[in-house]
Amino acid sequence: MQKKINVLLVCLVVFGILFTGVLQNNMSKASYIEDVKVRLISSAKLIREGADNYSSILTDEGFDFLKESAVVANMRVTLIGEDGWVRFDSEKNWEELENHRKDGDSRPEIELAFDGKIGISKRYSSSTEMDMYYVAIPYNNDGNAYVIRVSVPLYKIKEANQQTVKGIILVSLIGIILSLVIAGFASRRITKPIKELTEVTKRIADGHYDEKIYIKTGDEMGELAHNFNVMSDEINKQIQEINDRNVKTNAILSSMINGVIAVDNNKRIMFVNASAEQMFNFRESDVRGKRILEVLRNNALDDQIHHMIANNVMVTAELAIDEPVRRIFNLYSNPIVSSEIGNEKMGVVIIIQDVTEMKKLESMRKDFVANVSHELKTPLTSIKGFVETLLNGAAEKEEVREKFLGIINLEVERLSSLIEDLLVLSEIEKNETIANDAPININHATRNIMEMLAEVAKGNEVALFYNCSDDLPTIYGNEGWFKQMVVNLVDNAIKYSNKGGEVRVNIYKEDQRVKIVVKDTGVGIATEHLDRLFERFYRVDKARSRSIGGTGLGLAIVKHVVISFGGEIKVRSEFGKGSEFIVTIPVEQ
Repeated sequence: MQKKINVLLVCLVVFGILFTGVLQNNMSKASYIEDVKVRLISSAKLIREGADNYSSILTDEGFDFLKESAVVANMRVTLIGEDGWVRFDSEKNWEELENHRKDGDSRPEIELAFDGKIGISKRYSSSTEMDMYYVAIPYNNDGNAYVIRVSVPLYKIKEANQQTVKGIILVSLIGIILSLVIAGFASRRITKPIKELTEVTKRIADGHYDEKIYIKTGDEMGELAHNFNVMSDEINKQIQEINDRNVKTNAILSSMINGVIAVDNNKRIMFVNASAEQMFNFRESDVRGKRILEVLRNNALDDQIHHMIANNVMVTAELAIDEPVRRIFNLYSNPIVSSEIGNEKMGVVIIIQDVTEMKKLESMRKDFVANVSHELKTPLTSIKGFVETLLNGAAEKEEVREKFLGIINLEVERLSSLIEDLLVLSEIEKNETIANDAPININHATRNIMEMLAEVAKGNEVALFYNCSDDLPTIYGNEGWFKQMVVNLVDNAIKYSNKGGEVRVNIYKEDQRVKIVVKDTGVGIATEHLDRLFERFYRVDKARSRSIGGTGLGLAIVKHVVISFGGEIKVRSEFGKGSEFIVTIPVEQ
């Protein structure tokens, strides 16, 4: 209301000022033009009187007089002969100007002047390329008839008009400000109670339900304020109860490890808890109102929800997604029924359990049991066969007996190595997260290993080169595991290098890390095997691995030892050109 009053008063004031201003502007403009005309006529006559002092105006002295007159009067001065050609012009080269009395293009002010009158004209000048105001008067000199014409650009008149307009605008602004002050003062007392009520309702709309309004006018407005306060108290009470209930419900749902997604009867998402957001990498605010198929993109799940809504039944299903990584979920869905609205079906709630790791562990367990069984069965079958052969009489032949016993001994050693590696791996896995702060001198620990492995390399006809920096820092951990890691890496490099090949071991410090690089010129590893290289019992070349006595657990042990030191291991390899294993271990500060 106050705004309307203010606007109305301002409009009236502005209209009055603008009306008066426009009227004044038109009058000022007409008066200014009249003044310009009088000044031009007066100046032209003065110039004519001065020119009469010269016997011939068409001399240098006459021209100098005209130039000086133009400068003093601040206007353009032109002298035109009776034939229409310009004899002098104060601003242009008169010799280049066109004839001013040619047929069809004569200047009206000039024609009037040659008729003995004062010629006045407003028009566009092609020589100056602007609108001009002209005054021309007759002039006789040396027995010849001439016209003296003076002119000024019309933009000066426009500039004067613009000054008047600026004054009107300034007055309008002052009038608006004054009218606003007066209107504000007058309307404030009338609209103050309504404004207070409006502000309070706005704060309530923003969620401040405990707001009150205090108006003691003793009229209808006061009664309205009282009823409003009663309504506010009741709303605040109801909202608090609803908020308390929602806070508890959301706290319970957010604390659940399993994900929860609720959809309505149109299969549009109504609610998503924090666990579900993390599982599927989206936010509730982004998916609320969208169809479940748009978000999870699983037709089987969409069909199950449709079936559940139609038949009011509970369904259990498994959902697998491949992006951004493969994950497996168990879904338990149940209809949402409102007991307060006549058991009306409102949608479906879906409980989501992430079983990816469980499935992975189950698969690893099955693979581990199968691999161990296979690795144990092969040597045991061989041992059993040779023992039975010996028991059936072959033991009586010394040559056969020695050969079979040698094979049995080799298989027993392979079994012993396998069991020993299994025990080492089991110990590392069990204790890899337990801190072991024993100091390890890398130079001392690796030097002894290299001396031992040098003989192995020599027997395989492989050159072993070892380089270890003298300024290596002390690292902390299990020294036995550290040695086991280095032995496995270097021993593998030697075993998988061809005769005449070489293995290089470099240990140095880089930033705050110790790097152990084992590089060979052996058979190399194809790209498709690199991702599975550190799995238990995984062999790139199974036949070669068994022929050189590998158990398939060496690199798995290396990986877990590196993890126990808080480090990482990388592999670079090209089939047929060798491999490079890079172990990085952080140095404690």
